Amino acid sequence: MHVLQYAATQADSIEQAHANVKQYLETNLGEHESYNNWYDWFVVGGGRWSTSDNPYDDSYLADVAYQDSRQFQEYLDTAHKWRWEEVERLEKEARELNLTELLDNLQDFEHDHFWVANKLYPLKKLYDLAAGVWNCDSYFIDTINDSTNRKYMLQSIDKGAKDWYIVPVDFHF
Repeated sequence: MHVLQYAATQADSIEQAHANVKQYLETNLGEHESYNNWYDWFVVGGGRWSTSDNPYDDSYLADVAYQDSRQFQEYLDTAHKWRWEEVERLEKEARELNLTELLDNLQDFEHDHFWVANKLYPLKKLYDLAAGVWNCDSYFIDTINDSTNRKYMLQSIDKGAKDWYIVPVDFHF
């Protein structure tokens, strides 16, 4: 599967922003012990969502957005919208759970609890979103503050920083 996410970074140029995000993602790809191993490859610049004629051109820069551009705010708004839709979907599923029944079924450790785990999955995903765990449902990563919350980047901009960029990234997982 593929997912489009927006990676924020600070840089002196669009080229450096692109390179910073690529380095951050390559570093975090790591081995199976890495906490960020939810993706197995990626295309910096937007991949299949890119405006390029060659969506897998990993050097494409036209979709990178500087903080003063309209596109920068559009990226932030889109990521926020997608994340909120995911929260609402998971919340609806979680409210349909019979937690008492599920917890009662965990009392017997002689049997496989795979079906219980499947039922609890929306709660795990909600936990991940609330705790800021970066995964396929985050849609945004601040690579400077290592956060799925955009507030740190926005605070930096409010304090006068003029070097923020958002780079779209196509992730495969």
